[in-house]
Amino acid sequence: MASIWWDWNPEQAHFRELITDITIHNDVGDFSDQHGLYLMLGSSYISDTQFYFGIQTDANSRGKGLIFSRWKTRELTNARYDETHGWTESSGHEGDFIGVRRLYNWGAGNYRIRIAPDGLESDGEWFGLWIIDIETDVTTWIGSLKFPLLSGEAKIKPNSYSTIEIYGIPMIRPIDIPQWHVSIERPQGDGIPSTRGYTVYSSFTGIVSNNDVNYDPLEDRVHLRAGGVTERKTAAGYVNFR
Repeated sequence: MASIWWDWNPEQAHFRELITDITIHNDVGDFSDQHGLYLMLGSSYISDTQFYFGIQTDANSRGKGLIFSRWKTRELTNARYDETHGWTESSGHEGDFIGVRRLYNWGAGNYRIRIAPDGLESDGEWFGLWIIDIETDVTTWIGSLKFPLLSGEAKIKPNSYSTIEIYGIPMIRPIDIPQWHVSIERPQGDGIPSTRGYTVYSSFTGIVSNNDVNYDPLEDRVHLRAGGVTERKTAAGYVNFR
């Protein structure tokens, strides 16, 4: 519904760690048995393989959680997960992909989500996903995925994409999507924050127009709002950060 692309300086050809700090301003909960909201915090490439990660209200119909997926394989030997609170997925409904998922009772508050290397092997490198509750300083491992090596290395491409998405069937009226407000600080690649953004609205914007994305230079963060009585106040386009 409301999205932003993050770019880095051209001289930063890649990075190894991606950190995203967010504030969830209101808790929409697991609001429906048929629909969910996905705060996709990042989508990019490691080596030549696309991945994405984020927070869901209803991960695989099991409740609040986080997900981390990569494409170009269905082999779950490339996935590690928490066997008590998590699970894996292998599917072809969005192209061949695998993913790790974990239940996590997120709510209104401040969080840091981190992707970083988690072990090197001869045929690939593991990257893990962690979430840190900033108020309690508790770190939770979501899972790790193995990515192929290019010229003996695995690196994160220096651009990413964040969005709020509604998913599920049947069709839902836009006014029935719960109003959600999330803000995202500029993601940091190896400690260097994104230098420019580009905001986008869905191609279904004529149908789902109750969303807004804007950059606040005083706070130096991007606000994503969607659902309910959200009013669009900001035009899409390039954002030059302070």
